[in-house]
Amino acid sequence: MATLISTSMTTDESHEVLLRPVIARLRELEKKCVSMGSRNEEFPLMQMRLASIIKRLETGREPSGAPLPYRAIAREIFPVAHLFESVGFMSVGKEVAHIEKILRDLEPETPDQTSEPAVNAQVKAVSTTARISSASPEPLSDPNAALDEGDGPASGSGLPWPVLIAFLVLLIASGISASLIFYFGPFRETPPTLIPSPTAAPVTATPSPHPTAVSVAPSRTRIPTAKLADELSQARLAIAREDLAGAVSHLSAAAMIDRDNTTVLEIAEQLVHRLVEEADAVTEWGRWTEAEQHLERARRIAMRFGIETTLIDSTARRHAAMERFSIVGPDETAAILAAVGKRVVVTLADRNRRGGRIQGLAGAVLLLEVDSDVGGGVVRYNDEIPLDTITSIRIYDN
Repeated sequence: MATLISTSMTTDESHEVLLRPVIARLRELEKKCVSMGSRNEEFPLMQMRLASIIKRLETGREPSGAPLPYRAIAREIFPVAHLFESVGFMSVGKEVAHIEKILRDLEPETPDQTSEPAVNAQVKAVSTTARISSASPEPLSDPNAALDEGDGPASGSGLPWPVLIAFLVLLIASGISASLIFYFGPFRETPPTLIPSPTAAPVTATPSPHPTAVSVAPSRTRIPTAKLADELSQARLAIAREDLAGAVSHLSAAAMIDRDNTTVLEIAEQLVHRLVEEADAVTEWGRWTEAEQHLERARRIAMRFGIETTLIDSTARRHAAMERFSIVGPDETAAILAAVGKRVVVTLADRNRRGGRIQGLAGAVLLLEVDSDVGGGVVRYNDEIPLDTITSIRIYDN
């Protein structure tokens, strides 16, 4: 017994140590919700949710006294990140993802264990009582009372044959009555007509387990299928019209209803691939921060629904190895002058491209210093390009 108590205290203390930074971060998010209350009406509601979660984590128990379901709490925190991301705070997503991972690690997944329902035990107990009652009939108080004084001496058994036959018939009727009652139940609308029996009375007075077994089904949690189908449909439509932020919102709402639904998982996988594709697309325009946000959002969705992150990881490594650049238009003269001396690629209206280093501007003309290989040597010259013939200028960071 001493060993068991020591182990339990060690586990609780380790949970408390891991939960301290989690509670601290949740308090910071709660303060942010309070400060953002005037921006969106959802922030006060999210602040109330965070306050409830913090209170449960601090007490270490549910209000009912049950142990904390850390994985369920991790899923409750997911909408917090999406709410902040919807107003431009993308860094909150990384922080919430870290909190979710800590909470999931505190509660390893185990298979559900089921036991035999208590109803079966009640049925067995009542059936045993019925068999004992029907097998032990009440003895007659005066078996010789039916004989007249002038009928002569009694038989060797002490009971006259008519009384013995009536007793046997009564005993058989009692056994049949008890069997039918337990088979059909005392609340059947049209019970069979049976001969009344004194031994059957205690059995009919005993509540049957049949109503208890039937009442179990309505107590199960019912999934609002109409709401779930609507959220899934809205998520598909949002993906089709390239509204990935809206698709994430509808997917989150559907997961709150039924996280393990196969359609929810399919849409989550589809959304992860679309976010990776969008991250690749924006890198073509030098929008590196936006690409990182798309990959981070895809990673969080993959972690929540148990999707493989190999594609996300390889895309992130490829983006990290790419040469950084920014794209400006020909009318952004301030940005062009700030890039003097940097290497650029100029795209013209006829789709031709010219490369070199920016020397400056001469009125409405871009001056480029160009190095060209001629006859095994390098020839350097200045190229003048009118700004009205340029569609875009790609400026490299190095």
